[in-house]
Amino acid sequence: SIYTIYTGILAIILSVAVPRIKLKKLAIYGIIFGAVADIFWILLIGVLGVARYINYGPFGFLGLPFFPPIAWTIYFIIYFYFLPRRYFWPYVFAFIAAIYSMVFSNVLDNLGIFKWTISNVWVPFFIYIIWHMGATWIFLKLKKSKWIPD
Repeated sequence: SIYTIYTGILAIILSVAVPRIKLKKLAIYGIIFGAVADIFWILLIGVLGVARYINYGPFGFLGLPFFPPIAWTIYFIIYFYFLPRRYFWPYVFAFIAAIYSMVFSNVLDNLGIFKWTISNVWVPFFIYIIWHMGATWIFLKLKKSKWIPD
């Protein structure tokens, strides 16, 4: 399935691009802002009826697919590793990442794996911009307060 392929590609990129010492430091933030946040969004969009995962085959349970939270964890570890730290650039990075996420979610929609039921542009953009800007802002605040070591 596309889930396993995409998650595998992200895992390869992670292993090549992020040094192991940084991976260990960023893993908890990837889990929180990736997997935990993704499960939150999956539940919220399901309750609101704006989108849903479909056709994930045996890779899910009770309406929750297994691979997207893993992929989002890996994604956010890579995201935080490459996140610029100065001036307005982190928020430009977050904006671009939100657009990428919206486009990718539309690819999944076109492949029949995920379905936006209201809008395939504004709703996902709103979700991804809140997600990325919020994760970026919190991560930078934690970094500045030295909760996240260099």
